[in-house]
Amino acid sequence: MNYTVLDLETANPDYASICQLGIIVVREGKVSEQASVLIDPQDYFDPWHVSLHGIDQSATEAAPTFQQYYDQLAEMLRDQIVVHHGPFDRVAITRACEQCELDQIAAIWLDNQKVVRRTWTEFSTSGYGLKKLAKHFAISFKHHDALEDARATEQVFRQALEVSRISPHEWLQRVTAPITPSSSASVKRIGNSDGPFAGESIVFTGALRVARAQAADEAQRAGFDVESSVNKRTTILCVGIQDRDKLAGYEKSSKHRKAEQMIAAGAELSIISEEDLWALIAAA
Repeated sequence: MNYTVLDLETANPDYASICQLGIIVVREGKVSEQASVLIDPQDYFDPWHVSLHGIDQSATEAAPTFQQYYDQLAEMLRDQIVVHHGPFDRVAITRACEQCELDQIAAIWLDNQKVVRRTWTEFSTSGYGLKKLAKHFAISFKHHDALEDARATEQVFRQALEVSRISPHEWLQRVTAPITPSSSASVKRIGNSDGPFAGESIVFTGALRVARAQAADEAQRAGFDVESSVNKRTTILCVGIQDRDKLAGYEKSSKHRKAEQMIAAGAELSIISEEDLWALIAAA
């Protein structure tokens, strides 16, 4: 499990006026390196920004400029998954490169806000700012210090990985999927009688990589009747990503547990992953 976490502060409202970088490198699931780097923005310091992070002109007089630090930063981030909380940090790096007429850094950017919104339903629409998340997860940090913010981001991201059981590489795709699935009541379908799976019945559980309604439509076209709950007609249970907060202390959803009980009792029912389902449909 390898990734790098980045946070930064700016001297003024111009995103290119980077004055501090906080960097945490995670290799094999462990923090292997961390750095707090002051940058001379070669620009003015806005009093409001100074009041947030406490960095002023005197603090950066002996610091390298972004252009001077660029090669080292580019080497550190190149081809790495770079986790940042919200779009600000990525945009700031982009703007600084443009202003200095430097090549864009070839990082693989992953917005932790998007990860959080898809991992915990209570943060799907609000409350996913770093300060609120730190309070929720009892993470102590000094907000608006770039390294402290990077540490908090890394801790939240690490918890999201554990809860979702999705790797950083898999999250690169998952963040493009809808934040919440459609309600189960809206996915019931009568299968296409000419489809290769006509006569079979499928039930979905957990969050899918596509919208639940889209998955139901695809299954319907393939011939599956789509039901909202596991019953004696069910032949396939398709299991997506499980949100542990919704499992009432169990490792599996109620649908998943019921399907296993039915299989143990002799029911001809298969439990498959979403990837397995798409492979079945493609093969058919």
